[in-house]
Amino acid sequence: MCAAKPAQRLDLNRMVGLETAATMLGGQRHLADALSIGDRAIRAKLAAERGVTYSDLTLAGKALRARAARLSEHADKLDVLAEAAVHG
Repeated sequence: MCAAKPAQRLDLNRMVGLETAATMLGGQRHLADALSIGDRAIRAKLAAERGVTYSDLTLAGKALRARAARLSEHADKLDVLAEAAVHG
């Protein structure tokens, strides 16, 4: 069996990174929206039929950070509600 070339490993890492981002964002449609591409294009990227660009990775990271911020804000709201319930 032949070892993957460095460029192939990088492409695989990018593809897996996008796949993980899709899962964390709630699905391929959400990732496609973040990348401003269609369903067919995101499927092609995740199937390694199209390349994953620096821009794709940057936009996916930006979308993940935005989601993380929304999750953190909601967690803070729940903490306030819980604190109010405990202390009346």
